[in-house]
Amino acid sequence: MNRIDILNKSYEIVDEIESIAIVDSFVKVNKLKPIIVGAKPGHGEARLYVGPQSIDNDFKVFFNYFQDNSCFFLKSDFLDYLNDAEYEYKNQEQEYNKDLKPLWSENIDDTKERIEDLFLFAIEPATGTKDKARFYIRSNDDAWELFRVIALPRISYLSILKLKSKEGNIYYYFKIFLDYHFNTNNHPSKIRQEEKAIEESTSISTTKKEVIISARIGQGKFREKLLQQMFSCPITEVSDERLLMASHIKPWVKSTDKEKTDPFNGIILTPTYDRMFDQGFISFDDEGKLLISPYISPLNIKKLNIIKNKIYKIQPKGREKYLDYHRKFIFKS
Repeated sequence: MNRIDILNKSYEIVDEIESIAIVDSFVKVNKLKPIIVGAKPGHGEARLYVGPQSIDNDFKVFFNYFQDNSCFFLKSDFLDYLNDAEYEYKNQEQEYNKDLKPLWSENIDDTKERIEDLFLFAIEPATGTKDKARFYIRSNDDAWELFRVIALPRISYLSILKLKSKEGNIYYYFKIFLDYHFNTNNHPSKIRQEEKAIEESTSISTTKKEVIISARIGQGKFREKLLQQMFSCPITEVSDERLLMASHIKPWVKSTDKEKTDPFNGIILTPTYDRMFDQGFISFDDEGKLLISPYISPLNIKKLNIIKNKIYKIQPKGREKYLDYHRKFIFKS
């Protein structure tokens, strides 16, 4: 049984809808420039597409036919999302219809000023008569409007956990995430800035610069030394080097020059598990025990053939400080 603790209360995870894309038509403020030159962006629609309509994926059942369901966002999640998105708000890798820089601090202040820690709201089905294949939900509540205001289109997504309390009550926990390629650890603008600083440094030799920069993509000396420590992916036991990824535990852009090339700040995994680790869906404790995010459904956990709390041979000695960072700042707990 999967459980999650929220504001000092424990809940059973009954079901989940994963990775709902936040599209441009849904957001209220942070809209992208129209593809057609001279066209004006829409105001956005309050309904959100959650998935296809089918017998095997009955959203009405998931939401208990919308009878007395209690949905909520967490204030702390909104703040975490905004902090993750700060670099995109201020550097804007995507082309938006307006400058987002001042909006970031406004959204932070607006969220902080709200008294409650848990933002309750109600939803309803919003599928129109012409939407035979798609299922939508919407809300008229303030929390939903704030969600639409802060969300960045195309690079954000939503997960919904269906929870059961000890008393047997059903709740729906909505949590917004930012694509890990655009957070402060991996944002393209920040990586370019860091690489430029290294290239322009007068205190680092040319050879060392090449070693540091190649380490970002898991290549060069970093990969060679890491493969000497870890001969295979600990989860799959695949040892073919062509199928192995050398990733940083503490993100490259957050690491010092020494940490960037330290093989103890690395882990060898096959691509699927490497992506899960980078995005914080799995992590490890100091003994190598596997931690699995509640934002991976039980069905996918089974398909991925991973076992919570199983100890894997990741050779954690020497990696403790990096694993601690990953659990605190990357892992989606």
